[in-house]
Amino acid sequence: MKCNVSKLCGGCPYLALPYETQLQAKQKQVEELLKANHLKIKVNPIIGAQKIKGYRNKVIVGFAKHKGKIVSGLYAAHSHRVIATRHCLMHPELINRIIQRITEYLDSMKIELYNERTGTGLLRHVLIRYAQNTKEVMVVFVTARPQFPSRRNLVNLLVKEFPEIKTILQSVNARQTSVVMENEAFILYGEGVITDELCGLDFTMTANSFYQIHHDQCERLYQLAKKKLHLSGREKVLDTYCGIGTIGLTLADQCKKVTGVEINADSIVLAKENAKQNHIRNAEFVSMDSTKFMMEAKRFHHAFDVIVLDPPRAGTTKTFIESACSLHPKKILYISCDPRTLVRDLKTFFRLGYQSKTLDLVDMFPNTDHVETIVLLSHKSPDSVINATVEFGEGEGKVPLNKIAERTKKYQPKPKITYQMIQEYVEKNYGFKVHTAYIAEVKRSLGLTTYDAPNAIEELKHPRKHPPKEKAEAITEALKYYEVI
Repeated sequence: MKCNVSKLCGGCPYLALPYETQLQAKQKQVEELLKANHLKIKVNPIIGAQKIKGYRNKVIVGFAKHKGKIVSGLYAAHSHRVIATRHCLMHPELINRIIQRITEYLDSMKIELYNERTGTGLLRHVLIRYAQNTKEVMVVFVTARPQFPSRRNLVNLLVKEFPEIKTILQSVNARQTSVVMENEAFILYGEGVITDELCGLDFTMTANSFYQIHHDQCERLYQLAKKKLHLSGREKVLDTYCGIGTIGLTLADQCKKVTGVEINADSIVLAKENAKQNHIRNAEFVSMDSTKFMMEAKRFHHAFDVIVLDPPRAGTTKTFIESACSLHPKKILYISCDPRTLVRDLKTFFRLGYQSKTLDLVDMFPNTDHVETIVLLSHKSPDSVINATVEFGEGEGKVPLNKIAERTKKYQPKPKITYQMIQEYVEKNYGFKVHTAYIAEVKRSLGLTTYDAPNAIEELKHPRKHPPKEKAEAITEALKYYEVI
């Protein structure tokens, strides 16, 4: 493939290479990274893409003036200098036509462009999202101030010419920052969302929603995840960094329950809507930072059979990994768009007793040097086993049975004191009831082990409630009575 501006743009560093050579380079890159970090993991053959151009379903373009006319395009590598691009090979043709028409309208309407150096002007960027299977398009104008002259004419012209445009929004970003969208966008036309079909399910998204760039490769990635997990229908699955619920909802038909966790509250609203519109009833979603959720799950000893994480490029946190491993899930599935942060995190997982013998690659970004990775972790098998034979009875070399009985009686564990027993003791002796969460909080304050309450997941959704003084004292007295303390 040939591109007139590829050397200036820098967005597709592998464009000049044959596609098979690109795949080999990415495979070698990951293999060498693992070797350099002393991780003995086999890298399976990379899953290449059938569509290697026109695949990007999200596009952000900037604008500049060239010889008195407005031009649009991507930024040059490591700069904010706009490279005029008429037909980017990585964009769907429909998106290229919409960008070109917007550029012409901006020029004819004399709309001011934002100047980063002076902080003056109006239009900063245009973001376009494209739903490949439904052909729905979203257009977002990012401006430096709310006032947008000629926006009504601009909207009407675009909608009339491109019926695929289902919604148009405006996002105001007045700060001098490289972040494209700082605030929630408001609607100029349509409902503010578009819907795409992925893995046989409908997913509705907003301007800020995370959605994989390459639709077809995303389906192959999620199919591979499903195959690697090999769910039986009885598992409780925790989907962290869940976004609008794409991964968890594609797994829902093969597990008992999915719990999705995402810090972005708007994404959680959409995840719930996506579950509803796909008639999925075994999924719930919590708006919470994934690391904080894992810490709370650890405190409440809430068990999950499978934990899935697909974090941002920066990877996850050490605290997340330690908390996740402490819950002893049977399987942990890690999807990453940056092999370097994946390797860093795998070292921690390995140290805590989880391992993997293989790693898979999916080429989500043809013609670039990026690659998506997916690895399944499970409990490490023991390095060796010691077999010991013990003979019971009377005589030399045998263990007397009466001695075993005495030791069994001596070291017999105390019966487990349940929350219900403590509740009954408090009600009988003090005349009031105490919540299981209060008991857990008192035990936690005393450094004691806490156990799951029936409403443990509900407790994770809200801040912990500290018991009143008189109830805390009553619970403490009950713990003393049962010789817990």
